[in-house]
Amino acid sequence: MRLKAAKPIVVRGKKLGGDKPLICFPLVGKTPEAALEEAKKAIAGSPDVIELRVDAWNFITDKQTSMKVLGEIRKLTDIPLLLTCRSHLEGGFQEVSAESRNALYKGAIEEKLVDLVDIELISGYEEIKNLKQIASPRGVYVVVSFHDFKKTPPKEVIFATIAKEIAFGGDVAKVAVMPQSMEDVLILMSATLMARREFPDIPLITMSMGSLGSITRIAGWLFGSDLTFAVGVASSAPGQIPAGELREVYKLLYSLYLNE
Repeated sequence: MRLKAAKPIVVRGKKLGGDKPLICFPLVGKTPEAALEEAKKAIAGSPDVIELRVDAWNFITDKQTSMKVLGEIRKLTDIPLLLTCRSHLEGGFQEVSAESRNALYKGAIEEKLVDLVDIELISGYEEIKNLKQIASPRGVYVVVSFHDFKKTPPKEVIFATIAKEIAFGGDVAKVAVMPQSMEDVLILMSATLMARREFPDIPLITMSMGSLGSITRIAGWLFGSDLTFAVGVASSAPGQIPAGELREVYKLLYSLYLNE
């Protein structure tokens, strides 16, 4: 039986932490034109959430243009938008200063252009606290994340990382790691289940990356992961599965696990 979050987050009618996992399409267009065109294609695929990977934007340091593009995407859809400026240290497309990221996040939150924002745990408690103070009063949720593109830490370390993300104020805790063996994949699944049981109120997003870990993007929701990233238009990380194929597999799993 699926272990859902005790207190799901509802964003524009989508329940993060409910019976079913949400499917998120990441967008990685580099130019304003590409970002908007990619957004239109993603919207046509009806994902539950759209992630705007603004670290891919070649205009990220131009706040005025960035805000304009965000505003135009917001006008296009009522689908929940997750704003992510991934650190280059954790797989981001380019180096973006904390000042540029924070300025864009602050503007997007204050203008109510996004519904969730992602910040890495390595940003530190003060950065996360400051972001939370801006986001929470405006109904924007903070995803605190950790990514390791080289290895899978021990289960206890993954669990401790999730616990720290929550302690630092994360409304949602996210962990993505790279497996070197099938045992590593099991470690991620086990740590997810452990975290869901220990922190039942907090929605989780976890995955084991690459082809070896792709099974976690399918079955992770049974262990407590509440959202999975799928290829709707483009991939943002190794191991992401095309959305159409993922939905077909989910239909089978729903028939097995949601009718008990």
